[in-house]
Amino acid sequence: MEQTSSRQGGTPREDGVQSPHSHTHDPQEIRAIVNRLSRSIGHLESVKKMLEDGKDCADVLIQLSAVRSEINNAGKLLLKEHMEHCIVEAVEQNDTASIEKMNKAIDMFMK
Repeated sequence: MEQTSSRQGGTPREDGVQSPHSHTHDPQEIRAIVNRLSRSIGHLESVKKMLEDGKDCADVLIQLSAVRSEINNAGKLLLKEHMEHCIVEAVEQNDTASIEKMNKAIDMFMK
């Protein structure tokens, strides 16, 4: 499985310091997530049009729920991808700052 690094030499942290691990992902997995998000954007545009066209509010809410689910699923895939690559590397290199950053992101995602 080919992997690419979006940044060489580590990933900048919020404090501007480079973390010791690279930001490596499987490009096929990232492409699949991007494609899912693109479909969700199209779906959301159609929901917007439903509102503009005066469609039934119950139908709009059902479609909004579907879009939210699509986005949540894309987030879950990204989380899995990140844990399989970046977090494993961060643990191996004892990069506690990157692990803590991910913990905060998970907390925000789960709200």
